[in-house]
Amino acid sequence: MPPAVPANVLGLVASSFYLLFCWSYVLRGQSAPTWNRLTALANAFAGMLAALATAVASSSTQGADYVGWLAMFISICMFAAPLSTLGQVLAEKSSELLPPVQCAMQFLNCLLWTVVGVNQKSMPILVCNALGLVLGAVQLGLMAVFPSGKSEQLEAKKHDAKMSDFK
Repeated sequence: MPPAVPANVLGLVASSFYLLFCWSYVLRGQSAPTWNRLTALANAFAGMLAALATAVASSSTQGADYVGWLAMFISICMFAAPLSTLGQVLAEKSSELLPPVQCAMQFLNCLLWTVVGVNQKSMPILVCNALGLVLGAVQLGLMAVFPSGKSEQLEAKKHDAKMSDFK
């Protein structure tokens, strides 16, 4: 059995429980403004895409290769997502917006999968995980350089507000 199978089955089970938990929270009427109909449609689309990808990958070796390349692209997008706040992190000199546990797990996960990609000589596994490793290192580096906490800009605004009170 390829090493990706057990890991992805575990990921599928964990993400399914995560989604069930989140949706049960929202459906009980709890406040979750970003969980709406669009999110439900995105979840349904992702489920259908996963089912289609499973069918295509199961049909032939070439189908499995196509799914591998698609998974590589999606993984790169997922690994880079926390960097969407890069401008704000640099401007505020605070890594408060970066998720530390996710970034650390991304780094460790990609490190291990990069080793698997090298050993298996699998470009989809190697490329996306090597990029994920670099992106995870960048995110962890940003957290080291700009620790989470109150940003300098926020502190400066508070200081300016206090000073204007004395005028």
